[in-house]
Order: sequence, then structure tokens, then C-alpha cells
Amino acid sequence: MNLKLIGIAALCSFSAFAEPELKGSPSELKSFFHPDVKTISITQSAEEIAFKDVAVISMLITTEDKKLAMSLQKNSKLRNDISATLTADGIHSDQIKNSKFSTSPDYGWFGDKPDNYKVANTVTVRIDNELGFQSIAKIVDAHDEVTLINTDFEHSEKDAYIQKAKQSALNKVLAQKDFYAQSLGIDLKAISFNDRSSFEEDDIERIEITGSRIKQASLSDSYQQQSADSSFEKVTYSANVTVTFVVQ
Repeated sequence: MNLKLIGIAALCSFSAFAEPELKGSPSELKSFFHPDVKTISITQSAEEIAFKDVAVISMLITTEDKKLAMSLQKNSKLRNDISATLTADGIHSDQIKNSKFSTSPDYGWFGDKPDNYKVANTVTVRIDNELGFQSIAKIVDAHDEVTLINTDFEHSEKDAYIQKAKQSALNKVLAQKDFYAQSLGIDLKAISFNDRSSFEEDDIERIEITGSRIKQASLSDSYQQQSADSSFEKVTYSANVTVTFVVQ
């Protein structure tokens, strides 16, 4: 009987040595069961340069008359004539926009009834070539009721150039990843990424047009003298791409 008890005790002792007990803090045990994954992050940047190729020109159409209905009619007719002229010169109707009109009565010295009614409406035209500029200049020269009030420039392919900059930066990241993989003899697999993009505008030469009602030189003549040496603004699109890879 004593021999049996000794044998059972020996088996229990052997079993205890065969399965050691794990001890430690939760973070230590976690690192034991889930070892840290080795990762590498690669960041690259790229730039794409473009030039603004669309001009947004605003003209103020102002008409006056003693009767409001007549002033409105004059304004509407002039705007229709302007649209017809621009369309005939190759500018699509979708590029011509009319704003909401406003009326402002002119009061005389005595009485509450206005002596005159003024109707103002802004016509905005998007153009992408010099012929469009010349067409608008001729309209401003031909009508005293038309005033050139603002000119802005835009880049028609903004979204495409932002994507182009991102693609260029990403290609640099992938080239760097292949270099590390081949040089170190490791496999890298992408697990996350981050990208940022921006654009900056550089004033190369802005066309500033001012005018008066002196008839010695017309607006169209002055524009033709400027157009040969004029250029739109430069735009620089920047992208910064970071990709994190896991070492397999």
C-alpha cells in the first residue's frame, strides 16, 4: 500500500514539472501570447504644377428709366443681346449666368414718388481662350450700360491634378518599399495609409483692367496690347502620402 502511495506522489511531481506555471503582469502575459508585430512606415511627397486656364468675368448691366417696367425691359433686352453675341462668338450658353436683379428708385427733391428707376444685374461668363476675352471687351466698349467689375481665374483640372500628385507620391512610396524588401530580404504588406494634399497659387501676372469713358482708346484695343505678354496664374498641387507596412 505504501509503495502505491509513493508511486502516485511521484507521478504528480512529474506532471507538475511537465506543465510549468506562467506568471506575470497582464501586459507581460499579453506580449507572451501575442508578440509585437514589426511594422515600417514610409512617407513620400510629390508636386504637380499647372496654370489656371479658365477666367470668370463679371459684368454689371445697369439700365434706367422713369418707369420701372421699361427699365426692367431694357435690362432684359440688353442681357439677351449680350448672351446672343457671346454665343455667336463660340461661348456656350452654359458658360453664361445671370444673377438676381436689383432695383433702386431715384427720388427727386420733392414728393414721395421716385423720379427714376435703376435696374442692375450681374452677368458672369466663364471663358477659356483669348477670343472670349476679346468678345467681352467689345461688348463693354459698345454699351455704356455695361461695366466690367471683376475677373477671377480658375484651374479646370484641379481634382485631376490632386489625384496625379497623390499617385506620384504613392509611386515613390512603393519604389522605396521594393528597395527595402529586396535589400533586406523581407516581405512587406501594406496595412494602413494616410494622405494629405494642398495647393498654392502663385501670382505670375494678373490682368488688371480699368477703364473710363474717354473714347480715345477702347477697351478692346488696350486688351489686344496686353494679351500677347499676359499669362494666367501658376498653381502648385502638393501631396504627402504615408503607408505603413507589416514585416512578414
